[in-house]
Amino acid sequence: MFRSIIFLFFLLCTTLSYGQIISQFDWDTNPVTSATVGPNAISVSGSAVSDVGGVAGTNGLNASLSGTAKADINLVIAGSTLFNVDGIDFSIDYHREESVANFFNRGSSLIIGAGNQFKVTYKVDDGTGTGGSLTVSSGNVYPIPNDDTFRRYRFYYLPATGEGFLTVDGTVVWTHDGPDNRNMVWNTSDNIIIGSAMDGSGSNDTFLDNMVIGSITNSALPVSLTKFQAALVLDEVVLNWETKSEINNERFEIERSQNGIDWDVIGQVKGSGNSSETINYAFTDYNPIPGQSYYRLIQFDFDGASKIYDPKSILKTAVNDQLLVYPNPANQAIRISGVGAEKQAYQIYTIQGKKMFEGMVSDSNPIDVSPLKNGLYILLINTTQSKFMVAH
Repeated sequence: MFRSIIFLFFLLCTTLSYGQIISQFDWDTNPVTSATVGPNAISVSGSAVSDVGGVAGTNGLNASLSGTAKADINLVIAGSTLFNVDGIDFSIDYHREESVANFFNRGSSLIIGAGNQFKVTYKVDDGTGTGGSLTVSSGNVYPIPNDDTFRRYRFYYLPATGEGFLTVDGTVVWTHDGPDNRNMVWNTSDNIIIGSAMDGSGSNDTFLDNMVIGSITNSALPVSLTKFQAALVLDEVVLNWETKSEINNERFEIERSQNGIDWDVIGQVKGSGNSSETINYAFTDYNPIPGQSYYRLIQFDFDGASKIYDPKSILKTAVNDQLLVYPNPANQAIRISGVGAEKQAYQIYTIQGKKMFEGMVSDSNPIDVSPLKNGLYILLINTTQSKFMVAH
């Protein structure tokens, strides 16, 4: 049994979904050329297979099982007008196995780099009306950790505003603000290649999962969602979200899932119709599911059109009151009363279940929390369970 201590640092989550999905691969089963959404891939390395070790206990993509030849993944999706989108929203789960690799290539129109650096190069219309293009390049903006931890890497481009973004686990690591109303430039005959120069160093390890390509049209978003956060507060899950503008917004539905696949509607909140002001919304789940669960928003227009936003995950553990965490809220360090004189192992996790660090602690030893960003965290100690709030 584990003892769990929850402490809050007021993390604002910004992982939003702008695109209509046109291609999706989850690589849960073989052949790995089979798409969940959109056209199947036309080829892939003969060594690439679906294998255990993906995100949240699922299968993912392994470049080379033991006993097979090391080879680049090179999952090829045939070029077509389907992918000649105004703007794109690409995301994938990845943990690094090598120093040189790419997530995505489509000719010279879009290259999203992986390996030891997360980066992007893309082309947009130059605005002259002659079919010319401008190239935007981020350069090396985020050193990809080599720590065997899956992270969500994402690039999206908003043609209406000319903005491009790179994010890691929802945190923006690079942005570029170009001219408004500039669509991306494509060559229809160029194929899409996922995992070029990516062989996992022949490690026999699953290191890719959940690839999604979304299409973004050059038009005003019906709802501009600028924040969506989920927090476990005592025994309740509190959802908060914020819109910057709304057009024809009838309502939001809140859905919950235990596995991230099957969803149930647990409530709804009335929208504000048309608005150009910042509006804050909230919803509380008074009976959350024990263990891991997921929450997402669906926005509905008055005409019935809808949009699904990326989910947030929550880890709910059992509670007792045998421990005291102080100071509460915390800034640099926390102390725990009730552990005992002998040191015990502890681990600190984000509310999404990502381990941040671990160590040994007793009643007399503080735990340094200064490296943690603002947000909600879970401290597990190998005895019984308890829950506390600490703000940083």
